[in-house]
Amino acid sequence: MKFSKLFSGVMLLAVFLYFSVFTVQKEVYAANIKKIEKRLDKALTEIQAIKKENKLQSSPNYFSDIQLLGTLIGSYTYNLAKPAATNAPSSFEGNGNYGDNWQTDGFAVNNADITLRRSPGTSSDPYGVGFHISLDFGQNIQFYKAYYGNTSYFTTPFQDRTPYDIRKAYININLPIGSGLDIHIGKEQELLGFEAFNPIRNWNDTYSLLDAVEPATLTGVFLTYNFVPALTSTLGIANTINSAVPIDNLPVIELNESYAALSALTFNGGFVYGENSYLTANGTGGSTSGQLYEDNLNKSFYGYIDGVFNPTADWSFVADYELGLGGGINGSVLSENGLTAGQVAYPVLVQTSSSTYDKSRFYGIVGYIHHQHDYGFGQVAETLRETAAYDQNGMWEMTSAPGTGDTYIDSTLTFVYQPSFKSFKDVQLRLELEHQGSNHNVYLDSNGLQTHSQQNTINLMVLYSF
Repeated sequence: MKFSKLFSGVMLLAVFLYFSVFTVQKEVYAANIKKIEKRLDKALTEIQAIKKENKLQSSPNYFSDIQLLGTLIGSYTYNLAKPAATNAPSSFEGNGNYGDNWQTDGFAVNNADITLRRSPGTSSDPYGVGFHISLDFGQNIQFYKAYYGNTSYFTTPFQDRTPYDIRKAYININLPIGSGLDIHIGKEQELLGFEAFNPIRNWNDTYSLLDAVEPATLTGVFLTYNFVPALTSTLGIANTINSAVPIDNLPVIELNESYAALSALTFNGGFVYGENSYLTANGTGGSTSGQLYEDNLNKSFYGYIDGVFNPTADWSFVADYELGLGGGINGSVLSENGLTAGQVAYPVLVQTSSSTYDKSRFYGIVGYIHHQHDYGFGQVAETLRETAAYDQNGMWEMTSAPGTGDTYIDSTLTFVYQPSFKSFKDVQLRLELEHQGSNHNVYLDSNGLQTHSQQNTINLMVLYSF
């Protein structure tokens, strides 16, 4: 009995001691947990402060998002007819019908483009204000160079113009209106036709005959909006600057539409209307002493429509139709100023017959078959281009005989290689074979005379972009 009581007492003492120790340990654990929680809270606070500071330090300002882009292009052109110029001041020594790569049998720095641009916003917030400035140097820009009101521009052959220009300079504003209204204010290149002055994206070394008669640049206000997701519309109210006749520098309307009918098929179309021609009279040959006369009545129209079909990532097919309608030179401008067509020094193709100088018409079609494929050593591409153009009165092409309708063809085969090696991945090597023909002898021979109705050229071009 005594042993039983003793055993019970011991058990009660053991239980008391166990619970006492457990309670003490629990209190210790709770205190430790509180300490750990305080440390975690402090660490989280410090982490958040560091993140906030880093965010403030890494937040880009307006100028930190500016991009610097560039293109450097050089080429060697060889004309199998080896054309040469005569001693006449107005003679043109070069490849006929070439707006670019006009230099015969030699090396040329075609283009050096330096571009600064900033997008209006970001991918998460696309709205805001940006800008785009492109400065171009080199031989090719002489053809696309803008007119700034200097009469001597008209009497200077394009190959003799200063080889630099500000090709683009506009403010880009994106407003949160509907799906987003994109506004350009300033100077930019026209959007007409499939070919645009973008040597990197262009598949060929040269441009087609149709590109030679399109207005070069526009300066004004341009609005772009997607009325439906598949349709992009651009409306421009601007001054046009044209490097080919008729010569224009008064307000025009530009409209362009791009419709993605299918994922692999896109249609583009548009026009420029309202260009007004100028006359330089009483000058002789390349003289700059002539007076500039404005032809307010002459309205011109240039429009196009094309379709681009991409059945696979490697294949592209393009068909492009373009039409230019000009009023030529109005007889009233000549009569009111006591002029005759023969007194006009530029445009050089002003008609001398009253039955032909009052109108002009130019139209043509161009087709492209382009193939490209990526291999382990780089991308290899081939492009076949076929162009046919008709100049009804000899008004639009610089090599035409005045008052003579000309039909032109242009066939090119271009091979491109872009290495995949790290140091050369931004380089393109292009070899282009080109054949041009006309229904008249408009191409020069080795004596500088127009005795050829055809010419063949070989062009090797190296492009580097960054």
